[in-house]
Amino acid sequence: MEAQLLKRYGGRILNKKLLVELIDDIKNFKENKKVEPVDLTEDNVMKVINNMTNKEDKPLSDKSKDIYKRRVKNLNIIQILKDLIKNKNNKDEVNKILKEIESQKTKTLKKDFSKHRSLEDFVFLNQMINNIPNMYENLNDYVIDRINKFIQELIKLRTEAKDDKTSYDELRIDWTDYKNKTKELTDDPDVPLKIKILFNLYKNFPLRDDYGNVLLTDKDLDDDINFYNVKTREFHLNKYKGTAMDKHGKKIYRVPQYIADMITKEYNDGNKYLIGRTKTETYPQGSLVKFIRQVSKKYYGNMFGINDIRRSIITFYHDTKNIKKRKQLAEIMLNSYEEQLKSYKREELDK
Repeated sequence: MEAQLLKRYGGRILNKKLLVELIDDIKNFKENKKVEPVDLTEDNVMKVINNMTNKEDKPLSDKSKDIYKRRVKNLNIIQILKDLIKNKNNKDEVNKILKEIESQKTKTLKKDFSKHRSLEDFVFLNQMINNIPNMYENLNDYVIDRINKFIQELIKLRTEAKDDKTSYDELRIDWTDYKNKTKELTDDPDVPLKIKILFNLYKNFPLRDDYGNVLLTDKDLDDDINFYNVKTREFHLNKYKGTAMDKHGKKIYRVPQYIADMITKEYNDGNKYLIGRTKTETYPQGSLVKFIRQVSKKYYGNMFGINDIRRSIITFYHDTKNIKKRKQLAEIMLNSYEEQLKSYKREELDK
């Protein structure tokens, strides 16, 4: 067919009519090209999931595999794929099938219906198309384009919904209250040093969940781990959120003397980590998310998390500081000024 196309059009000037004919011939060639059938049995689909990899090209965890397998059944994904193959040349039917997915009729909704909540279903559908052998080849460009357009539109709707939520949700902690209360607990001899260090670090450097796996040392270590040098008062942040690290790189924060004094006491007392579960062990996966929620209720009177601290200071800066100061804050927090405007700014509601 390719040779025939070259022979038919070779050396001739392409006018509009001829170009249309060429495009039609190419379409017919693609449609008539022999395609191997796809095995859409449940056993084969489950086998595909068992062999899938994540974004880092590593095998899926058992938990992820279980989620995917349940989704195959809950969405009736095998029948959807069969219907898309059968009706790929019928645009109305294709759109009807995709609209059914968007309607989430096969799901028991835990929240009010919103179109954007079907995004994960379309992403999963796309994964199946790309991972099941011969599945992609058994569809056509129209089906693939329509799925991608649904995904793009749903991402847009989800972003808008997220913006609405972050704009009007009530702040869990006011920044001025946070600073005042942190000073009070710092002066309180009955509050453990670990608590004082933790909340003072967030007062000065409101990072993400980056303080739970930090080695204490009296010398600089390799730059592939996070550590705090008690002699230089420097916190070396060498590993953190991937997308942020791609932009900001490895960071060094010089800790105020009063915090450094507290950390040195902990170090001299045998603590291996900056904020550890015990003197020699970190919290699970080095994460402080649950711990901060637990102790915030005890020491501040209301429960809040790391993101609440970050949103609180961003809101304060947007209300009281100039653009230069806001951009400096964004650099300290390892995000962008635009991201702060889009994702974190909130307005306090009347209580």
